[in-house]
Amino acid sequence: MNTLIATIAILIIGSAIFSCSEAALFSAPINKVEVLKEKGVSGAASLLKIKKNMRPSITVLVVFTNIFNVAGSALVGMITTQTLGSSVVGIVSAILTFLVIIFAEIIPKTIGDVFAVPISLKVARPVLFATKILRPFTWFIELITAPFPKKTRKITEGEIKTLSRLGYLEGVIEKDEKDMINRVFMLNDLKAKDIMTPRTVINAIEAEKSLGEIEEDIYESSHSRMPIYEDNLDEIVGICHRRDILTNLAKDKKSRNIKELMNSEVITVKESIKIDRLIPIFQKKRCHLAIVEDEFGGTSGVVTLEDVLEQIIGEVVDEFDEEVDLREKAKRLNDSTVES
Repeated sequence: MNTLIATIAILIIGSAIFSCSEAALFSAPINKVEVLKEKGVSGAASLLKIKKNMRPSITVLVVFTNIFNVAGSALVGMITTQTLGSSVVGIVSAILTFLVIIFAEIIPKTIGDVFAVPISLKVARPVLFATKILRPFTWFIELITAPFPKKTRKITEGEIKTLSRLGYLEGVIEKDEKDMINRVFMLNDLKAKDIMTPRTVINAIEAEKSLGEIEEDIYESSHSRMPIYEDNLDEIVGICHRRDILTNLAKDKKSRNIKELMNSEVITVKESIKIDRLIPIFQKKRCHLAIVEDEFGGTSGVVTLEDVLEQIIGEVVDEFDEEVDLREKAKRLNDSTVES
């Protein structure tokens, strides 16, 4: 009887160890394992090798699990027959099946899933060693399964949003972090037209003006960069920094023409361009402002790097901004024009 109990215990414990290891290896996130490897955590290097090619190691674990389940069950049946007689084999088998399901499958796999990282770090080296020893066997299994296509699972945008929401609910990430993650995914849904400062409220300067003629306007302006135009806003010829104008005014160079201070390189984009494509343009050109053109090549508005960043971090307003949203101001101007 003692032999029977000991055999059942060994069967359940052995099967539980391999089931728990399998669940832990599957559940351990590879990005966290990479971080642990960089920190030099023991077992992380072996675990990362397993995560990059799970099939051989999982094959070994599944084989050992089934050896304990199948061979162990047969051995228990044989011992039961010898000690208690064949009449109770069915009862013992039913009890054994229940014990295996609960204590060798459900509970170990739950533990492996909950404590995935610490458990997988502990078992990584032994599993990797066993995989190398049994390489001929795993190679044969891979050869058999080779005709079946390998499915690469891709994480979707919706899943990342769900994870960020769950992370916020669990207190892992802050609300502002969750909001920024969600806003990032909106960048390719918005166009330059949606975030630009409309033509009607652009603070631009006529190219033939002298610094003395625009002095009061510069003092009252809160914009750091202003388009320079000839004849009308459809003929923008450059961009001028307010800082340069103020510097020259401070040196009493009011007679200088605004053209002398402007940067002649004008970055233009179409209304339909997605705003996620604006960021690399600003980075490559090393500029902060672009002119938005309509379908006919006319000036529709201006868009800045700040406009793009506000879509991620929210509205940015300093103490000198009289209008929080210039698009709303343009709408009010349009409405008042229609009414009059």
